[in-house]
Amino acid sequence: MKSILLSSITLLAFLFAGCEKQYDAPAEQMPVVMQANMTIKELKALYRNAAPTIVNNPGAVVAGKVISTDRYGNFYRTFYIQDETAGIEIKIGTRTLYSTYTIGQEIYIKPHHLCLGDYGQMISLGFTSTNPKYQNSWIDVPMVINNSIFTGEMKAPVAPVEISNTASITADHMGTWVILKNATYKSGGSLTTWAKKNDPNISEDEAAYGEHVFTLSGGGDITVRTSGYAKFADTPLPFAAGAKVNLKGVLTRFNNTFQLVLNTDKDVEVVQ
Repeated sequence: MKSILLSSITLLAFLFAGCEKQYDAPAEQMPVVMQANMTIKELKALYRNAAPTIVNNPGAVVAGKVISTDRYGNFYRTFYIQDETAGIEIKIGTRTLYSTYTIGQEIYIKPHHLCLGDYGQMISLGFTSTNPKYQNSWIDVPMVINNSIFTGEMKAPVAPVEISNTASITADHMGTWVILKNATYKSGGSLTTWAKKNDPNISEDEAAYGEHVFTLSGGGDITVRTSGYAKFADTPLPFAAGAKVNLKGVLTRFNNTFQLVLNTDKDVEVVQ
C-alpha cells in the first residue's frame, strides 16, 4: 500500500508539473531608430499667433537627446530634449520619467496632433489643455504617449554651452543644457537653502520655489529657480554672497527673467 501511495503521489506531481504554464522571460525592449526630418527649431517655429498650435504634419519626426531628469524632484512630469538647433520641454503626465527617459538617451517624437504652447515665452510640446491658464497640458493618455514618443539608443550626454552674458542669449538657447562659469552669487533674499521644502500635501500649482540670483562674468543676471519639491530644496547653500560658482542646468525664461533649472545640486561647483 505504501508503495502504491508513493507512486500515486509521484504521478500526480508529474501531471501537475506538466500542466503548469511556462512563461517566457519578457523580451528586452530594443531601442528605436528613426530618421528625423524636422529639427526642434523648426518644430518650435510652427507655434503661431500667441495661441495653442496643434501640429498638423503626419510625417514629421523630431529627434533629440534628453538633458533633464525628474529623479531629484526639480522637474515634474516633464523632460527636456535638444538637438543641434534648439531645445524643448516635453510635457508627459507620468512620474519617475527618469526610468524611461534617461539623460543622454536619443528620443524620437512624432508631433502630429500634439500641441505647442507658450508659457512666459517658453514653447513646450504637450496635449490640448482645458485649463485657460495654460496653452497646453500633459500628454497623459498611454496610447498617445506610445504612438508619439519613442526611446532610442543611449548616447553621450549633451555638452553644456557656456553662457557668459545675458546679451548673447537667443531664443535657440531656451530649453538647452548650459553652464554658467564664474558666476557671482548675488542674492537669495532670506533663503539660506535652495528652496523652502514644500508640504507633500500641497498641490504642484501651489508649490513654493526658491530663487537665487547670479551675475554672469560678462554681464547680466540669471535666476536659479528651485522647486520646493526638489530633494535638495532644504540643502544649505555651499557658498555666500560674492562667491564665484559654476552651475550647469537647463536654461529657461519667464518673460523677461532668464532662469536656470538644476537637475541636482551636484551640478554646482564653488570656484572661490
